[in-house]
Amino acid sequence: MTPRLWIAENTERLLQRLQDFLRFPSISAHPTHRSDLQRTAEWLRGFLSRMGFEVELLGDPPTVYAHYAGPEGAPTLLFYGHYDVQPPDPLELWVSPPFEPQIRDGAIYARGACDDKGQVFAHLGAWEYFIETQGQLPLSLHVLIEGEEETGSETLYSLLKEGREKWKSDAVIVSDTAFFAEDIPTLTVGLRGLLYAEIRVRGPQRDLHSGSLGGIVENPALALAYILTALKGRDGRVRIPGFYQGIQAPDAQERQLWRSLPANEEYYRKLTGSPSLAGEVGFTPLERVSIRPTLDVNGMKSGYTGIGAKTIIPAEASAKVSMRLVPGQDPESIWAAFRAYVQAISPAGVEIEIERLHEAAPAFETPTNSPFYKIAEEAVETAFGRRPIPLREGGSIPILHTLREVAGGCPVILMGFGLPTDAVHSPNEHFRLDQLWKGMEAAIEWYRRAAAVNK
Repeated sequence: MTPRLWIAENTERLLQRLQDFLRFPSISAHPTHRSDLQRTAEWLRGFLSRMGFEVELLGDPPTVYAHYAGPEGAPTLLFYGHYDVQPPDPLELWVSPPFEPQIRDGAIYARGACDDKGQVFAHLGAWEYFIETQGQLPLSLHVLIEGEEETGSETLYSLLKEGREKWKSDAVIVSDTAFFAEDIPTLTVGLRGLLYAEIRVRGPQRDLHSGSLGGIVENPALALAYILTALKGRDGRVRIPGFYQGIQAPDAQERQLWRSLPANEEYYRKLTGSPSLAGEVGFTPLERVSIRPTLDVNGMKSGYTGIGAKTIIPAEASAKVSMRLVPGQDPESIWAAFRAYVQAISPAGVEIEIERLHEAAPAFETPTNSPFYKIAEEAVETAFGRRPIPLREGGSIPILHTLREVAGGCPVILMGFGLPTDAVHSPNEHFRLDQLWKGMEAAIEWYRRAAAVNK
């Protein structure tokens, strides 16, 4: 039976299982959802066990590790994904509850629908196809599905460092990226790195009356605002000394392929819903979201924000700041420069604390000349009807460097099926069903072809 026919005949059953998966509020950022992470991992253990995988739940929150021993002499692959999701806030902006999956307008809506449960499910369905139609998988497979990707992967980093020999593979496959557009399939060949920090500014011992004591102390909220505005200029350039040192430009062939994409200002204005675009001067929008580094404020907190007025000078203020890094930038050097610069520009009268919240990750690149990349091109073309374009993604998957290392330095294939319009990390996240089913077909084709690659 062809993959397309099998998917068509089992659509209702597959869709019900995906909805079951999406109902778990597996939010890794909230300690109150620890039990939900455990329940989600247990659900995955049951799904994989029924297909003949040997399954373990490792660490807390659990990383689901499964192994399938395929035919002797066949390649061994490592699949990586994550079952944890971003917080759904603000809840009032969701059309339907984030953990009550709803299908409308050809898409399934729920937190995690695309990032990353829906894309993980495309592979679960692919493995089930082989078990049901051929009685076994055509190759050996390591499966790692973690519960902390959205909060730094601390548990998985520890597990990988403990048992490096265990994960040796011929290729790593990941589906946690997106196409450029629904009718323009792409394979991701590079991801930006990530530095994530929190700046805390503390002033008086307590909130002060802004009338009685205003004018004699530094206001932490204003001090924080000064620091943040000094980090980046109106030209979009980051002002941290040495920030741009060592950046490597992509080759001419890549740039030539990008010219075939409708990646103009109007495309990104509609995609973001912004009245106009901003960013680093001298670069196109596509370059700004892929091959140029960024610095962004992700959130701020200070003082009174409730209903009505409360005239205070807040005792403290804080902001979360992320930096996306590109090839050639060294995260540790930039971290040191960032800390030194923030301390240098901080006004007198306040104390500054700077904390790194995630393990730093450099930019990630994957070669396009491996047989596993070539068969990914063929698999996507078979399922979607068009040859994919290699493209760099602006997001980050920090664990990939360690995964590649423990897998023995093998190729990492980033074959994602999401779309830029899927509202990932935002209210009303969704996954187009056409992308899901064709993505499942592409995954089946990739595993089938991978089984024939000579080791």
